[in-house]
Amino acid sequence: MLITSILNIVYIVRRSFSNNYNHSYAYMQSTSIPMKRNYQVNISHNKYDSFEKTYQIFLNSFINNYIVPSNNQTQSLFCPPVPPDLKGPIIIEEPPINFSLLNKSLYHPDVQFGGHYQPKTCLARHKVAIIVPYRERQEILKHFLFHTHMFLQRQQLDYQIYVCEQAFDKTFNKGIVMNGCFKEILKLQPNTPCFIMHDVDLLLIDDRNMYTCPIYPRHLSVAIDKFHFYLPYTALVGGVLGKLKFSISK
Repeated sequence: MLITSILNIVYIVRRSFSNNYNHSYAYMQSTSIPMKRNYQVNISHNKYDSFEKTYQIFLNSFINNYIVPSNNQTQSLFCPPVPPDLKGPIIIEEPPINFSLLNKSLYHPDVQFGGHYQPKTCLARHKVAIIVPYRERQEILKHFLFHTHMFLQRQQLDYQIYVCEQAFDKTFNKGIVMNGCFKEILKLQPNTPCFIMHDVDLLLIDDRNMYTCPIYPRHLSVAIDKFHFYLPYTALVGGVLGKLKFSISK
């Protein structure tokens, strides 16, 4: 940038002198100046044309060799829009006997403590928080985490799974649990733009169903095997819902 700035300054200064010579040359043509003087001015004019050509060659070379590769490199840092390792239909497998909810899993070594993962080979295009309301369903939660971490990593997301458990021995209220978890996440990770509200007993069977958030809320569980992949209701949204962060009142 320093080199180009210096060259730009030199270019502007020399162009200003060139313009002065051009105006002088036009003026001298209107007066009867000898041909020898005109010839000298033409030489000076050609000299500035030569400088401009050299400047343009250098500038084009600098853009092609440094600016364009730098932009391409920045683009290549991001994960591809369509993750390359997606499998499509997924076979649901039971979690291994030694899969634990309390210790770091040997089956998901890249998942950090607390359920956070981000790709190592590229920058994720989406940052997602997955809210799972939960109470007293340990085996189902184990199956959910074992299965869900696998396809979320293939989707190359920067994600974290939040298992939100209701306190006290009262009637389970999934809505209050999700709202409370949402507020707590904003305290921990205020820059999280995308939230997935996810029932613990639903498992994805096709990883091409991307866990991302479009502009409008998206129902991600419209086809469930329990209902023969047919949505039995039109006025209710549940199961898995993705939505962008919105402002909340304190």
